[in-house]
Amino acid sequence: MRLLWALGVVRADIDNVFPEEYVTNPVARHVAYSVPANTPTVCTLYGFENSNNVLTFYIQTLPASGKLYETSQNYRSSGTDPKNTPNPIEEHQLPFEITDSGHRVVYAPPDNVFPPEGRWASFTYVVKDPSTGVVSEPGFCGLANPEQNIAESSFVSGPDGWEILGNVNQVEPVHQPYGWGLLNRYVYGTDDVQYIDFKTGYDRKKWYFVAPQSWYLPDIASAYDGQLRFTVKSTYGDFSYLNDPLDWVSLECDKCNNGNGLRIIRFTDNLLKWDGNEQQVSLTLAAGQLWKFDPLNTALPYRDATECEIAAVLSGLTRLKILGDFTQAGEGVAIDDVTIAIAPTMPRFPAPCQQGCPCHHANIQRLSCCGTTIA
Repeated sequence: MRLLWALGVVRADIDNVFPEEYVTNPVARHVAYSVPANTPTVCTLYGFENSNNVLTFYIQTLPASGKLYETSQNYRSSGTDPKNTPNPIEEHQLPFEITDSGHRVVYAPPDNVFPPEGRWASFTYVVKDPSTGVVSEPGFCGLANPEQNIAESSFVSGPDGWEILGNVNQVEPVHQPYGWGLLNRYVYGTDDVQYIDFKTGYDRKKWYFVAPQSWYLPDIASAYDGQLRFTVKSTYGDFSYLNDPLDWVSLECDKCNNGNGLRIIRFTDNLLKWDGNEQQVSLTLAAGQLWKFDPLNTALPYRDATECEIAAVLSGLTRLKILGDFTQAGEGVAIDDVTIAIAPTMPRFPAPCQQGCPCHHANIQRLSCCGTTIA
């Protein structure tokens, strides 16, 4: 009887009218801060509530490395050191209510440790509306390195887990342990085969550098309005004859668009070109920066990506690709110092997007549905 009842419930919810709950109000906003080595750093947390109600802040999870503290009384009253209380927040105290009226905590990185490539760690927090008792979805606080990078590959000792996608034989870029101009210990890839469209002369199959799994953590969301940067240089190739289109950077999220996938692309254009010579590239991860929404249908045109589509892709990033196959013939392409840097001021992740976008049902709204077309 119970089994039949359970099956009946599944049938009754075939349109997902009663989905897993997603809180759209209030919001614990995604933030990130740059943390120097051996330096306790104050991190201000932010909440959003539609009616501007006063919110209570709770630490939900602790950073995997380093310690998290409450601010000291002298720092709250006069801004003097030490910034933090003597004892760190411990696991058994979670969820930990923040008592600082400015919603600040202090992160202390591991003692006497060189800064990492990318993030030190991250932690999550939630906000609660005391008037309703509603608790938000978790917000991430990313703890970037002193250069403000939350993800980074400098290829000092190897390929750093990067891969080659779209080549026949090469699945990992070649590491070069020496300097060449601005490239200093870098990786490169070469075109294994040209699959040419004889009508247009363009490659029908292109190859890309693909970032490693260590890049795809949820705190990447806190880098909205930050910068994606890399250095690129060709080892050989005739850049007078280029493929078209040139989808130089692609950001993909498999779970976005209500599980159908979402891809945004920065094509080359009059403002963003490359002729094969050494070049440093910097792309702002925000709306209005010529990122394009890929309809994932060749019959439909590309259009400008919206603020929430870019925000959603960063929140659920599953693949970052940098084009190597620029020319209509063979080429070699080297890259170095690939980074994602946070914005200098916080918060930058748009609160309305964190509240979510409409899904296939009018009553369902969540961030992972951004990019969905409602019939």
